[in-house]
Amino acid sequence: MIFSPNSFRRWPLYLLYALLVVVLSLYLRFPGQQFKTFCTQSMTRQFPGYEGSIESLRYQFPLTLVATNLQLKSNDQAAQEIFTIEQLTLTPTLMSFKDPARSFLITITAYGGTHQADLVRDRGRNTFSLANIEINAFDLAKLQWLKTQTGRAITGLLTAQGSYAGQWGQEISKGTGQGTITITAGSFALLEPLLSLKNIDLDKGEVQVKLQEQKLVLGKGKLKGKELEGTFGGQLVELSAPFAAIQLNLTGTLMPLSDLVKKSGQLQPLLPKLQKNKAGLPFHLQGTIGKPRFLFD
Repeated sequence: MIFSPNSFRRWPLYLLYALLVVVLSLYLRFPGQQFKTFCTQSMTRQFPGYEGSIESLRYQFPLTLVATNLQLKSNDQAAQEIFTIEQLTLTPTLMSFKDPARSFLITITAYGGTHQADLVRDRGRNTFSLANIEINAFDLAKLQWLKTQTGRAITGLLTAQGSYAGQWGQEISKGTGQGTITITAGSFALLEPLLSLKNIDLDKGEVQVKLQEQKLVLGKGKLKGKELEGTFGGQLVELSAPFAAIQLNLTGTLMPLSDLVKKSGQLQPLLPKLQKNKAGLPFHLQGTIGKPRFLFD
């Protein structure tokens, strides 16, 4: 078989034609408002009891989909905002004529940071997976819903890496996943004073997480601030309950640091001795996220 120079010149045209056919098929299958409706209904199915909305949705050549101002709100009368995503971009990374949109790069701009993950879906099994999840500088202070649910101010910059797999339409807690979460420059108010402290300020906190059998297992947790440092681990259960009602069962140790010893004066005579002997105070954290109970052994 002999190929002429014109044959090689035609191949880029063939590829461009195939690309345009795929783009056209997407537009025909999900034109404008219909695709927007499809996305909002998918959000609602994925988060039962909540309602999703999208301000605008458009395509970028050749196949990138851009959605702006995505919101998830509760279905109660207050219609409380759960979260808002400024912009979400879906870019196909693995294409075929049979299934032109199987794998995507997801890029999200929200709460002061840019976050991303690789999405792969299996249409036949109705499943999906998120690999290489990266959450960068997520500003917890901007998430008003978190303060409303916990009843106290929580601040800090959250970063995370991990993976997740689940089924379309089922609750997130029924999937599986794992990763590492880090919070820097954080602070959270206490419902009751702890060692004379009304707030705990963190320079850095880190924990490994694993989602399995509808519970979140925490391991190798470490925290360090100006007044305390410590270790912790345990689990969160009943994840399908409202956020504030999720059950806690954590154990660990806390070590008072020099700043806390200086502040405590004679109120906590045990603290200087603990610091000198480098002995930690064992503790249990039980109850719910909304109403935790902190107990020293």
